This record gives sequence, structure tokens and C-alpha cells, in this order.
Amino acid sequence: MSLDLPALLELACDSARAAGDILKEGAGLRHVNMQDAKDVKLKADVESEKLIRARLAGTGLPVIGEEQGGDPTLPERDEPYWVIDPLDGTYNYLRGVPLCCVSIGLMRGMEPILGVIHDFNLDETLSALATGPLLLNGEELRPEWPEQIDHAVLLTGFPAGRDYSGPALTAFISEVQRFKKIRMMGSAALALAWVARGLADAYCEESIRIWDIAGGLALAKAAGVAVRIRPSSTPEKPFSCNTWVATKEAWLPK
Repeated sequence: MSLDLPALLELACDSARAAGDILKEGAGLRHVNMQDAKDVKLKADVESEKLIRARLAGTGLPVIGEEQGGDPTLPERDEPYWVIDPLDGTYNYLRGVPLCCVSIGLMRGMEPILGVIHDFNLDETLSALATGPLLLNGEELRPEWPEQIDHAVLLTGFPAGRDYSGPALTAFISEVQRFKKIRMMGSAALALAWVARGLADAYCEESIRIWDIAGGLALAKAAGVAVRIRPSSTPEKPFSCNTWVATKEAWLPK
């Protein structure tokens, strides 16, 4: 299938900004639809995804979204598909913490094709084809990062689906303590955007869902950041993967 990638990137940018506009307005969107021990779903998630799906429908490409799901075999197939996180950082959004965004990615299998992350709180849109260049509000961005890991910042998180057992947490701590600082933002998509643009230097999460990272993976690739993804899906946790990105390939775990 031949794709007009610049046109699809423009469509994804426009769709993310349109969703960001309604999220920033926020009228009635912080209504809690569901809440459990580790997660929360708002009316905002649902309305934002509806808007984005409607705008992408004309492309005829299949969609995976956080709220409405999608075909779980798409990441295993050789065909393009959209991946939507209509509001990444939902709990931050609920509490009024300005660390949340809209993420849209186009992938083929587990390879990113293009991505858009729109930070509607700052009105900043980071976008790129995976082949580059990386754009911030349409202008090319050339990020810089430190050369040494003991000067580097790692962004991470504890998603609802990860292993919280003692051995798993011990292994996690052993790996991440190589970095100078560790930060948890509550938005995987925004974390990947920050690494891509040079505000941080690495990102990792286990059992993170594909919609949390799809848009950011393309940005990382466009910026020249090393990416490692290992599927970890189970029937109970579809669309899950273990993800590391780092500005130096040597910083990825062995």
C-alpha cells in the first residue's frame, strides 16, 4: 500500500490539535466513567477518541485506540494502522496537573511510521515521520543530550499492568540506578516526547500499552534515539510491551 505520509502526518497533527482544544476547554470532561485500584477513565478520554477516530476514518486504515480497542493481531501483521491515545496522563488531567497530552501514531507491525504528540497545556505539537526530521510546531528541532550516563535523566513509570513483585522491582532498581536522576511524569507519551526533544535522555516502562508509546516512538526514531520494544501481551493484557529508549544505544539494558 502506497501512503502519502506528509499528508497523513498533517492529518494526525490537525486531529491531535482538535482533540486538544476540547480537552483544554474541559467543560464536563472530567466526569469519572470508571475507577479502580490503579486506573481511571474519564469522559474526556471517550470524547477525545471519538473525535480523532472520526477525523482519521477517511484514510481507510484500521485503528487501535485506548478506549475502543482494535484488532489485537495488527501489531503482528505487515500493514499500516493508526494507534490513538486520546488523553495520555488521564489522572494528571483529572487532578489539574499539566502533564498530559494527545498522542497519535501510525505503525506497521511494531515499527513506527509517523507520530504526533500534542501538549495542549503548552500548545506545543511535536511531530515527525520516523525517518525525520523532528518538528516542534512545524519548525525543525535539533536536540542535544549529555554524553555520559551519570549525567543523564531517565523518565519512567509504573503502569497498571506491570509486575510489582519483589524480584521484578529489584531488577528494575538495579537497571535504572545507573542514571543521574529518575523522574516519573504520569504520561508515557509526554515522557517519550521529552526524550526526543532533549529534555531527558532515556525512558523505560514494562507492560506499557502500545497506545501510550506509538506516537512517541516515531519521534524518538526521528531524533536518532535508540529504541527497543519487546512484546509482553497476554490474553488478559493485550497490546502490552516492554519499552526502552535511550539517546545512547549502550544505555539500553543487555
